[in-house]
Amino acid sequence: MGLTSALLAAVVTEVYCHRCLAHRSYAMHARLATVLDMYFKVIVGTNPATWAVVHRTHHRYADTPRDPHSPRVRRPISVLAGSALLFAQARRRLLGDQPVGRERAHLIWRGVITAFFLVTCGVEQVIVMLVVHLATYLGVQGMVNTVGHLYGTKPYPDAPGYDLAVLAIPLLGHGYHNSHHAHPEAARTGALDPIWPLLLVLHRMRLITIGGQAGRPAVLPECSPQRSGWTPP
Repeated sequence: MGLTSALLAAVVTEVYCHRCLAHRSYAMHARLATVLDMYFKVIVGTNPATWAVVHRTHHRYADTPRDPHSPRVRRPISVLAGSALLFAQARRRLLGDQPVGRERAHLIWRGVITAFFLVTCGVEQVIVMLVVHLATYLGVQGMVNTVGHLYGTKPYPDAPGYDLAVLAIPLLGHGYHNSHHAHPEAARTGALDPIWPLLLVLHRMRLITIGGQAGRPAVLPECSPQRSGWTPP
């Protein structure tokens, strides 16, 4: 259950916070956006818009001293294991004392969910679930920020990061990190992007609108964003 929860949180982060909010790779239906927005605030405990601001800062200043989590500026182990701390430091530096998304309603929902699992599973099981969830979710984020900027090939020599296709599926498409930095607005990162089939399903259900020809297998500039003026709730 901890692994399932971590995977779901990682997928929501990628589909909503990363490709939709941070890079505007597609427009999203307001109701779906509201559900994902609430989920991310309750489960991850962060405002999705704040996550997007920090991530866009990473793209703008990649692998420079102003990058929030570059393994070329900091020790790689600190980026791999300390992604949550580095995110918190970047948030405070960029946004100061602005709210971080912990509204009362989200805290109540988090308490209800925790109480449900405590009653149905027991204290020891909930602790194990929480540890597995955090280790897996933060581990994926740390791997993306570390391996993606240290190892692999550079199809786009002028862009930061490296492509390492063998990690594309476990890192939810970020094995193509150099390609992503070269074309961050693209809805698809590469040939083995595991998020792409999900996006196609959502597109055909009219829950998102991908610019250009959504069904084309080509990687990046063909999947340009639909700039429809949509803003997060």
